Amino acid sequence: MKIKKEAGTLLIRAVLSLAAVILLVWGLDPLITVRRFHVGVWVPLAAGTLLLAGSVFYPAIRRAVHSLWQRKAGRALLIFLYSFCTLLFVLFITVSGFMLVGAARPAPENATVIVLGASVRQGSPSQMLADRLDAAARYLETNPASVCIVSGGQGEDEPETEAAVMRRYLLDKGIDDSRLYLEDRSTNTYENIANSREIIEEKGLNTTVVIATQEFHQYRGQTFARKAGFRDVGPLTCRSPLHLLPSYWIREFAAVCRMWVLGY
Repeated sequence: MKIKKEAGTLLIRAVLSLAAVILLVWGLDPLITVRRFHVGVWVPLAAGTLLLAGSVFYPAIRRAVHSLWQRKAGRALLIFLYSFCTLLFVLFITVSGFMLVGAARPAPENATVIVLGASVRQGSPSQMLADRLDAAARYLETNPASVCIVSGGQGEDEPETEAAVMRRYLLDKGIDDSRLYLEDRSTNTYENIANSREIIEEKGLNTTVVIATQEFHQYRGQTFARKAGFRDVGPLTCRSPLHLLPSYWIREFAAVCRMWVLGY
């Protein structure tokens, strides 16, 4: 019996250690490769650290949990923590479902393309922004009646507006300048959409729009578009690098929850 108990303890500690390593690598990857620190980075780092501590101190933690369970207040605390984690997991699955459906919808033809801004470095788009622009360029080539709004202001660490960099990139791709409109005041996704709506109304452009962005970002972008008054909205989806997708999915989950609660 003692041998079985020790084997079970070793197995649990090994599983916790493996999960901790996966989470730590998941969190460190975007921090190292794209130098970004956001909720999608610190959540897996924090979770990985906790799991690693759980593996190292598993016997002591098991005794502490057993002791808490023997007390009424401790049992209530454990039940609360378990319920909270369960509800958080259900919420994550629900939000992920909305995000997947938003990315999978078909895109209407000859729509106005809105490319959502992302970071630029030394006058060039980041990889994620370049992927959005490549998707927009392909769509514009196959939909000759379409025009494109490149939307993005200037961040504190950016030498020029994202919109200016995006326009230059599309010109280099062979897109005619007459099909490009700049929205260079926005600082977030909501402003990307709202300011682009103003340009569409001012210039009399097609109000059927497609949102050029990554799969994780589509649901929120389309939701803001409908909130801004667009009736026909579709995705122009590009895929995230697989090694970055988990961290950005967590970040977007938090952003969707904020949108549902605060409206932006």
